[in-house]
Amino acid sequence: MRYETFVALRYLKTSGRRAHVALIALISVLGLAVGVMALIISLALLSGFQDRIRSQMMEKTAHLRVSPARGDRLADSENVARALKAVPGVIAAGPSIDGRGWASDLDGTASFFVRYRNGDARSAEEGSEAKILGSLAARLRVGRGDLFRLTSSRTRLSPIGPIPIAILLRVADVQGTGPLGKTADVEVSEETARELSGIESGAGAYEARLADPRKADAAASLARASLGPDYRVETWRELNAPLAFALRLEKSVIFATIALIIVVAALNIVSNIALTVVEKKRDLGVFTSMGATPRGLQRLYLTLGAAIGILGTSVGVLLGVGISAAADRFRLVPLPSDVYLLTHVPFAIHPGEVAAVAAFALGTALLAALLPARAAARLAPGEAIRLSR
Repeated sequence: MRYETFVALRYLKTSGRRAHVALIALISVLGLAVGVMALIISLALLSGFQDRIRSQMMEKTAHLRVSPARGDRLADSENVARALKAVPGVIAAGPSIDGRGWASDLDGTASFFVRYRNGDARSAEEGSEAKILGSLAARLRVGRGDLFRLTSSRTRLSPIGPIPIAILLRVADVQGTGPLGKTADVEVSEETARELSGIESGAGAYEARLADPRKADAAASLARASLGPDYRVETWRELNAPLAFALRLEKSVIFATIALIIVVAALNIVSNIALTVVEKKRDLGVFTSMGATPRGLQRLYLTLGAAIGILGTSVGVLLGVGISAAADRFRLVPLPSDVYLLTHVPFAIHPGEVAAVAAFALGTALLAALLPARAAARLAPGEAIRLSR
């Protein structure tokens, strides 16, 4: 063991004999631990909610979407379908047909502007059934098995002139409202969507689902190479890019805000080490007379700062991870089920985020110890020897 490490640990151990030094050291360790704990719990809380949102992205959004680079209709939809089905990992592919219209109850007393689209293979197969969002169902006051009217914004000619296209649909399922703004209000069968939109063949876009959505980027690259520049291939991440950016920004802001607690705790480390430098000038004189170099004296106090940082960071990591895991495991923070889609506040611990917090705390502790350590290294040998007598 190097003498710098031995002396630094000795100083940390014997600081308990001096009440004022021990108090500052304890405040430094506790302040760093509280900051690390608060940052880990906050990031775990955000990660828990954001993981739920990303899972909804993968569930509600197509994993791959192919649309024309120019225009609003695919020039060769059959070729697009073959190219998507040939991509490894694609489990389903089909046309995307959507439009705007009005949903109303049978009495016509309530009418709301909605977005409809054809559902995937999990949607109702019968053309007379539909899935609607919970918010729309509440406004229309309909539930599973009830009838409602969906009217398209497109019209057709009749003996009395143009009339809007209206279809009577039965509610097959009511879906929970999610955070995705692009989710359709009503999901209908492909036959119903074509009748409402007037698209008899082809589609404006084709969508595909993957067995593993995390491999969407690789699948998109293969699809682009197969289809060429006339088509635009987007992944589920690109389709939800604004929301994904907002999630990243939210986590960055929370990290920067709560990290200020760690910075404040680092100021206590500065005062603690500076006080130790003042009190141990005689020791510095002895070390200098025995051949210690200024760089060695600087390493001594940097090691002391690192020891305080490791101790405070370790305590904070243990408390933060333990509290987050217990809160998620035992559902310690419940949520009202009639307001939120979740029954409790989720916490998700990501090892990379915990490592980033620990590295930031240790780095801050070392930077805080650098200033008093450099002051100790600049102590003149003659003065140090004089003080050691």
